[in-house]
Amino acid sequence: MTVRIHDGMEADARRTPLEGGLLGWAAIAMLGICLIALRILPKTLTPYVRRFVQIWTGALFCFFAGVHRGASFYNPKGPQLSDPVIFLAMHFFGLGVAMSPPRLSGQLAMAGTLATLAGDVHLARQNRLPRFFIRLRPSQLLTAFVLIALLARTAEKED
Repeated sequence: MTVRIHDGMEADARRTPLEGGLLGWAAIAMLGICLIALRILPKTLTPYVRRFVQIWTGALFCFFAGVHRGASFYNPKGPQLSDPVIFLAMHFFGLGVAMSPPRLSGQLAMAGTLATLAGDVHLARQNRLPRFFIRLRPSQLLTAFVLIALLARTAEKED
């Protein structure tokens, strides 16, 4: 038995379902927690927090890829060929962010966040993703972009 907070089809929802909002924002909130941790934890822990941020950010792209791929099954026309291509591209991008040198990783993450924002809103307007993405994604991904930029800036200050 699956416990669901949202009752109904997410594809038809105009407002973000509670469970989607909680999970989506929790993933982004971790970046804010890491930013605070970098400011309050001893400097000896900084490299570990930075590495965690890099892996977490890469994992975010894999998470968004999974959300995109799963949502494509709600498309009235069925999954399109571009859906698994986008899914794989986002996974490889996430791996690139996780495995790149720290400076490049931050730049890739910022670019990828904006590309994900543009793509998800575009696909939601075409009814290929749930309509609530038009409301959720801009605030979610712009928040992630700002946090990633702040994290990258603190790394540059320390280098």
